[in-house]
Amino acid sequence: MAPRHTALVTSLTTSLTTLFAVTLAAALTLTGCFTGERPTLAEEAAVGAPVGDPASDAVLERFALGADSTFTASYEITNNFGPITRDATVVQAPDRRRSITVGDIRYVIEGATALTCDLTSGPPCAERIDDAAISDLQVTHQFYARSAADRLRTDAARRVGPTEGYEAEIAGRTAHCVSVPVSGGSKVYCVLDEGILAQYQGPDVLILMTGFDTEPDQTAFERSR
Repeated sequence: MAPRHTALVTSLTTSLTTLFAVTLAAALTLTGCFTGERPTLAEEAAVGAPVGDPASDAVLERFALGADSTFTASYEITNNFGPITRDATVVQAPDRRRSITVGDIRYVIEGATALTCDLTSGPPCAERIDDAAISDLQVTHQFYARSAADRLRTDAARRVGPTEGYEAEIAGRTAHCVSVPVSGGSKVYCVLDEGILAQYQGPDVLILMTGFDTEPDQTAFERSR
């Protein structure tokens, strides 16, 4: 084979190998996102990572505590553009077992198992986390913790004025809040000492805690009503 031809084949083989490796890495990353794998310590630390604004950082620091809390929390979630409103319940038990029910959709995360269940049709459940099932509310199954912290971090970085920190009573509990001025208005984030979202109020969505108990409701891990 001519040297020039050999070099061309070698270059083509190297390019294809590199493309395959990149594609495989991307596929593995997406798999981790959609199956709801347990977050790493670095990811959990990022939930409470400061943004340099004292009022926002005080709320973010508390969000970082949520992974180790046990509780049952009730919410009302409204998509302001619908308007669509549904009740939701989040339960976190020891060993970080979690159940998130939004309307008729229930997400169950137990160790390496992650399920999406439709309570109206019953088992079998989809063996993955399918956030598309509740996308009409403009939230994910992590709305009560990580998603809220991520939203706050983004809004704090885009703020157009000084933030305001304050306390409020929500669902009979003291919540620590921050109002963040952004283009078009302000967004409010409130969190309990347990690290759980108590309220998010923005132009898009309203999430309001309506009840909180430190005891996890074990019936929330059932796959059907």
